[in-house]
Amino acid sequence: MLPYYPESGENKAFFTNSSGDIKIVSDYTRLSFQAVEDMDIFDYYGYLHDAVVWNCSKTKPGREYLENAYYYQQTEPDREALRRFSNGK
Repeated sequence: MLPYYPESGENKAFFTNSSGDIKIVSDYTRLSFQAVEDMDIFDYYGYLHDAVVWNCSKTKPGREYLENAYYYQQTEPDREALRRFSNGK
């Protein structure tokens, strides 16, 4: 699963890039587009995940995005933090 959370703000992308994910994997693995397209789907998504995390971890805004994505994707409450917040009640 790729790191994701809904960002506020307006997306003003007027054009789409249909090969963007392939480019990300290609740059990360140093494989050609054809080699990336020939990959097993599970390998491809594994590399895509790793490439996105690697690229985001290089900058402070990217690290903040990853942190927000982590919290957004959590499905279980942090009960210990809730207890501390509510003084043990």
